[in-house]
Parts: sequence; structure tokens; C-alpha cells
Amino acid sequence: MQSALEHLWGGPETLLVISSDLSHFHDSMTARGIDAATAAAILALNPNEISGQQACGRVAIKGLLGAARRHGLHPHSLDLRNSGDTSGRSDRVVGYGAFSFTQN
Repeated sequence: MQSALEHLWGGPETLLVISSDLSHFHDSMTARGIDAATAAAILALNPNEISGQQACGRVAIKGLLGAARRHGLHPHSLDLRNSGDTSGRSDRVVGYGAFSFTQN
């Protein structure tokens, strides 16, 4: 993943979009805890703290975090929630997060 992102990197104007669900099929409270830990790892640019149980797209996320570190980008949390926040069902949810990475 690292070499693919570096190949696509053009400079500060580059916009990369990485998509992944976070936790899967836990109750809402458990998912919030797992997803908060994943968000903390993303915000700390610490890819080694993200497991397959935390994000099915962990490889892409890890690649992005490495690219962010190499290019001096800073992560910002935009939103963190789960499917129970919109579907009403809270016993078996999927987590989602949105983050941006900027030069400042």
C-alpha cells in the first residue's frame, strides 16, 4: 500500500480518499469503545495500534497513516459514529469515522 500511495502522491494538492468500516456487529456501547481506540490510533498516526477487528480496511488506513507521517500531514477527526445512530438498531452496529489530513 505504501508504494501505491507514494506513486499517487503529487504534492500538497494531492487528495487521497481511503474508505473503511470500523468495528462490526457489536452492541453500540462496545463499538464506541473499539472505534474510539481506532480513532485515537489514527489521530496519533500510529498504524500499529489498528487490528483487523477494528477496521476491515486497516491495510489502506495503515498506508495512509504512513504517507501522512512521511509528508508531514496532521490528522483531524471530523465525525465518529455507528449505524445505530441512524438506523435505530443498537444491538449489532457497524462503526464509521471521518478524518481529514492537512499540512497544518
